[in-house]
Amino acid sequence: MTERDLGRVLVIGAGIGGLTLAHTLVGAGIDVRVYEADDDTGDRPQGYRIGLAPAGMAGLRASLPRRLYELVEATSGSLTGPGLLFDEQLTLLHSDLEGPAADARAMDRQVLRRILLGGLGDRVAYRKRLTGLMERADGPVTAHFADGTEATGDVLVGADGGNSVVRRHVAPEVRLVPADLCGAMGRTPITERFLRLVPGRGTMVKGPGITLMLGRMQFGTEPSAAAAELAPGLDMPYRDSYVRWVLLVPPDHPAAADAGRGRWDAREVVLGLIDGWHPDLRELVRSADMSAIGRSRIYDRPMPPWPAGRVTLLGDAAHLTLASGGNGATTAIQDAVRLCARLDEVRRGERRPASALAVYQADLLERGNAAVEAGKEALKRFVPAGETADLPRAAHGAEG
Repeated sequence: MTERDLGRVLVIGAGIGGLTLAHTLVGAGIDVRVYEADDDTGDRPQGYRIGLAPAGMAGLRASLPRRLYELVEATSGSLTGPGLLFDEQLTLLHSDLEGPAADARAMDRQVLRRILLGGLGDRVAYRKRLTGLMERADGPVTAHFADGTEATGDVLVGADGGNSVVRRHVAPEVRLVPADLCGAMGRTPITERFLRLVPGRGTMVKGPGITLMLGRMQFGTEPSAAAAELAPGLDMPYRDSYVRWVLLVPPDHPAAADAGRGRWDAREVVLGLIDGWHPDLRELVRSADMSAIGRSRIYDRPMPPWPAGRVTLLGDAAHLTLASGGNGATTAIQDAVRLCARLDEVRRGERRPASALAVYQADLLERGNAAVEAGKEALKRFVPAGETADLPRAAHGAEG
């Protein structure tokens, strides 16, 4: 086997999974280029706090240069302490709700993405929206972009999210369709008043027919200060710690029908739904500095196997998990680590590319479909019985 069996790897999408893969490939001595449709500001309106299970943190530790992993640890937040359940007047109902593993960590999505962009430099190209690709039998893959340019590599990885162009190439029978799940979420800067609402790993407030979920993102070290110390030169704006709140909007609410069209202020929607609730909860929502309303989308069936060639998928492009499971980012990071291991076997002459990607695909589909089912099961904690009955058995939902 020659070195030509694995030259350049093309990664479509600079999200958490795609960037983690880029770092793992660089560490393995494999040439990689990442193509991102968005601009180079480093921020995306894709949610706020996410949880990383121990497997996710271990994947980042194995993938990142030491200084960047130290920055991940420094800016992460605790997911320990009590998980509380209150009624809408903040009467304590339960003080030990099931939660994440003791060594799981909270991360701000935007902070993590900026860390992952660190050190990749010109390996990441922006404003490159994929329009199609050409896969030759046992030969290179060519990606075509909307600006008229193209790129050629020996393997192409679709890490381009739920609406993946690459997924439509390998599994065109799988469709992305709207779900009945609509969520309003917000980010409110932490004050002593609001921190008392979330003293531990999370708080759930059960009102008549609706649930408000609270999670704190309290940075171990403020991100811009941590970056200045641990990774000088990394672009990291100042970030306040905050409480993230989420409420599932009833499907018959007008905002649910118009989600994503910019017609609704999430704060006003939630305030209308929690009218009469405890003043601290209403003020938490009213004081948000960022909020949004979004409707989940789902794949209409489980992701099926596809003919193994030189094109594969990673993260949401293959397994769009419900945010209720809290496992989307961790699963994508695991995808990246395991895919790099298979590609390194190609680099070492131990496998052909198609064989390596077939082994990876089998693992990807098993873990990914399990993660989707876990997210669906977790959703039952937040939605009254019967409201998820119409979801496909292996439905995938988008995180807000």
